[in-house]
Amino acid sequence: MIRIFLAGILVGITLSGLYKHFVTDRIMDGGNGMENPDAAFPLDGDRTYVDNSDLWPVLEGTWEGENGRWQAVIGEESGIVLRADGETVLTSPLYFTYLRPDKADWTELEPEERELATPDGVPLGKIEDFGYEAGSGEGSGTLMLKLERPGDSEKTVTFQKTQEQER
Repeated sequence: MIRIFLAGILVGITLSGLYKHFVTDRIMDGGNGMENPDAAFPLDGDRTYVDNSDLWPVLEGTWEGENGRWQAVIGEESGIVLRADGETVLTSPLYFTYLRPDKADWTELEPEERELATPDGVPLGKIEDFGYEAGSGEGSGTLMLKLERPGDSEKTVTFQKTQEQER
């Protein structure tokens, strides 16, 4: 009777150990003792994640404004270079952090400098809001730039990506 009881306990311990090994460690944790990165929640339509290094390739490249007047060139090392009518109006490091683990369509981008001015020093405005809006598929996102212009008027510029950044 005691042998049957001990055998039952041994079988229970073995089964729980096998469950932990195959289900908890291998399937849920990807076999390496931490959260499986393939099971992480995507942040946006481009299937990027909380790690900023995954969003940089989505942002890097040349972006054109809808009327051709505006252009933005983004690079991880160079930040953002913003041009209006072919003139550089902003050169700044670019920062962003996305910490929400659920699906999101908007990532706030923070240039270090927010004042736009021509090379001659003529002010064009101040960046009120700047971010990346995800589309429904890879490569379909847009940049949205909201400017507060001199005289208290506002302008919103929408950018589409035209080419990838050379590495």
